[in-house]
Amino acid sequence: MSEEYNRVISKHYASYRPPLHKMILARMLAPDTSFLSGLDIGCGTGISTIALSQYCRKTYGVDPSEAMINQAMSNGLIEYNVGYGDNLKLLTNSIDIVTFAGSLSYAKSNELVAELLRVCIPTAQIIAYDFEVQLTECLQSLGLEINRVKSTYDHTINFSDYDEFNEITVKSETLVLNVDSEQLAHILLSSSKRYDVIVKHFNSIEPFTLLVKLLDTLGSNHSIKVDVYYSMYGIAIK
Repeated sequence: MSEEYNRVISKHYASYRPPLHKMILARMLAPDTSFLSGLDIGCGTGISTIALSQYCRKTYGVDPSEAMINQAMSNGLIEYNVGYGDNLKLLTNSIDIVTFAGSLSYAKSNELVAELLRVCIPTAQIIAYDFEVQLTECLQSLGLEINRVKSTYDHTINFSDYDEFNEITVKSETLVLNVDSEQLAHILLSSSKRYDVIVKHFNSIEPFTLLVKLLDTLGSNHSIKVDVYYSMYGIAIK
């Protein structure tokens, strides 16, 4: 994927994201929970990092995509860096909480686990969560079809197979979100597969306005289902 293509996708990704990160973290962390230092690995454009920063005095966001980092949102409490989870430019025993928001499927490795054990304090919490927005019905109502290719991506991936961590919770549930046409258009265009199909359908490399108009013919508000998966771990004491 070219950097320019990645920039277009990341623009829609950043323009609107459902408040799922905040909602999921609220299911695992009490409102008055506070950490000195947090780390969001695979932070993308920073939506997940913003959610984590509500619980931390200082938060770090790391992602391998420079295009994503360049569009990352900040609130003055976040430091973003281009990088990888298995080679963090952070001090040993400096992190109190780590989150993986839809990124663990790409990042998980023995090297990642070793790096987490290095940068985390002994009482650190590690959270892996993901969600899958169910858009097939919406796409079909627009006359769009996405060829579903078998993928190795796993929304439910976690650290339960590592003895280095103690499992605290592993859960899944389905949420319902209400969005307007512009918000839904950004969601649809934030995936490269959907973006390609929509561009071809409208014969336009900038299909956002046309897509919003088409969605408006179905109604100004849309309900979409979201399957969410989340797990939390502590570091095993040896």
